[in-house]
Amino acid sequence: MFPLHPHDPPSVGPHRLYARLGEDAYARVYLGASRADDPVAVKVVRPEYATDPAFRSSFAHQVESARGLEGPHVCGVRDADPRGAVPWVAVSRPLGPSLAELVNRHGPLPVDALHPLALALAQGLEGLHSSNRAHGSLWPDGVLVSADTALLADPGLEWAIGDTRQRAPHPAFAAPEGGAAPATDVFSWASTLCFAASGVEGPEGLARVPLQLRGLIDACLKRDPRLRPSSHDLVRMLGGPADPTPWSPRVRAAIDTAAAAQASMLQDSDATPGDGGPSSRKRGRLLAVGAGVLALVVLAGTGAVYARHHLGGDPPDPEASGAEAGAGLVSETGCLDGAGYPVPEEPLPEDTKYWDPAFSADGDLLTAASSAGLTVWDWNAGELTALPMTNSTYGVDTKFSPVGCTMSTAESVEYEGREHTVKVGHTYDLSGGSTTEHLGPQEGPDDSGRWLLKPRDVEAMNFSPDGALLAVTLSSTGQTASTVVIDTATGEAGEPMAPGLHYSTVFVDERHFATNSNGEIHVWDAQTGEEAHSLAGASNTRLAVVPGETQVAYLEGDQVVIRDYTTGAAVTSFTREEFETDDDPMLTRLLVDAERDRVYATWQVGTGPGSWRFQTYVWDLDSGENLVEGKERAGAYSVVAPHPDGGTLAAVTAVESDLVLIDPDTFEVVRELT
Repeated sequence: MFPLHPHDPPSVGPHRLYARLGEDAYARVYLGASRADDPVAVKVVRPEYATDPAFRSSFAHQVESARGLEGPHVCGVRDADPRGAVPWVAVSRPLGPSLAELVNRHGPLPVDALHPLALALAQGLEGLHSSNRAHGSLWPDGVLVSADTALLADPGLEWAIGDTRQRAPHPAFAAPEGGAAPATDVFSWASTLCFAASGVEGPEGLARVPLQLRGLIDACLKRDPRLRPSSHDLVRMLGGPADPTPWSPRVRAAIDTAAAAQASMLQDSDATPGDGGPSSRKRGRLLAVGAGVLALVVLAGTGAVYARHHLGGDPPDPEASGAEAGAGLVSETGCLDGAGYPVPEEPLPEDTKYWDPAFSADGDLLTAASSAGLTVWDWNAGELTALPMTNSTYGVDTKFSPVGCTMSTAESVEYEGREHTVKVGHTYDLSGGSTTEHLGPQEGPDDSGRWLLKPRDVEAMNFSPDGALLAVTLSSTGQTASTVVIDTATGEAGEPMAPGLHYSTVFVDERHFATNSNGEIHVWDAQTGEEAHSLAGASNTRLAVVPGETQVAYLEGDQVVIRDYTTGAAVTSFTREEFETDDDPMLTRLLVDAERDRVYATWQVGTGPGSWRFQTYVWDLDSGENLVEGKERAGAYSVVAPHPDGGTLAAVTAVESDLVLIDPDTFEVVRELT
């Protein structure tokens, strides 16, 4: 929630505006009210759509057909002028955060909050579907969480975008077949719950959904819409129709905090714009900096890149935004040659959950993200040696530099004036104790720590084989540049490159890196930004490189294939025979260990309603033999990471998410790190 800008209208129709709530696919959204005890979300169509006849017609139809569609789990249309010079609509707005805000600020929801969330949203969809209306645009920002329940933030008005632009308003949560129908809503419902349980956008968060809901959600993610349950089925299988159970005290406290902030904006309801009341004074202060804001908005188009530097894991200094030229990211000392970060004084909580383990290049240290933060272990001694940050996030693999002892990963960072945390890339020099923030190819916050443009989350980070370069890839839309390459000796970033949305950034040699756009593999020149090679046919976002070769590994249909990216020729491939019988297997981890001629691949496999398992395969590069075939423990871990000398594996247990060391041949646990 943000204060009104000087250029924002003081009112729309009979509704006075109090604050900006954000933006959706087509509108700026404001907190408004005609009286203080009756808040609404006022959606004012943005100029690029207000002048589009096709959009205006679709928007008017969506609004008019939605009148009267409301209920305990759907925010209904209260007022609208869909045919005015600037179309707008007001929908009811119970106080509380959006689901996206709640998860981004406080982390994934606890297990006891997922069932009431699932039931409330299923009942909201059933209400729409029983009225012959599809929502078409369900996603976490479109879900409100009030003190009593969860609600659809509107009856599906964002589909006006999909109707005219022939694309889903929020692709990460959209069904693969596209369009707006009850079956696509069910898919989006499941994707939204995956996010609530994991903090990861879209279906890839399914592994974090508790077992009691995972089977049902998995069924809703079927590629064939005919195989998905209906919203009526969902309500019945979740024990409804019924009032959802109350939120736990911890969740309720987070909701009440956000609701109180919104209520405080409505307290000066008796004042009128311009009468010297609080809202008038706020806008007067903003007006004084209007020229500066305009200048910074102009600068935002230059594609400037920020890399902020701070020491000892302390929070970023908002007075020191902007890149520090000459600030090296990697010191050439071994991981045990210095302790740049203090040893945690208190032991980690007993219920700490781990994910994403990785060994340092020299093999001395092991890191793993966790619910307590980014943990660093002297694994030989079994000791926790550092906790560089406490805001670990999912979705960005931790990488060690090939030289020295610097890690790259993502951290959830709060910024002034932002409702949601931003997933920001960081490097941590464990020997030197320096932490550097990498915002990638986007304009960063101003000197007061406020973003003027919507920030983009980091998707991937990786070092070149010699450690001289670091690639930082952000989430992206359209043809916006996604990646910058940073000189690790100076901290200076090159020109933005790699337009579009890319995942799994990996260097293939000292000068080129590859990305996976979930359909195509691209190889880029890290100096010029030119695309050097491409391969079609990728069916998953995972990507690995074969060290020392012009080869990459990725999922192509039902096979993990290794191809020469310069010729397109297949070098070898590996097939899971279970593909024919498994239910929607998902590749979650892929790594090629060329020195020991091994390929590691971990899958999530549905085994029936309420049942889900992990399975790791270790294929011999030459023979194609699965070296762990028949070993029961190969299915006991959600992720494995080989030590550089191959003598041990780090792993996370599938059930308890414990961090363990396992024997690479038997997969038996050797030691648990606690």
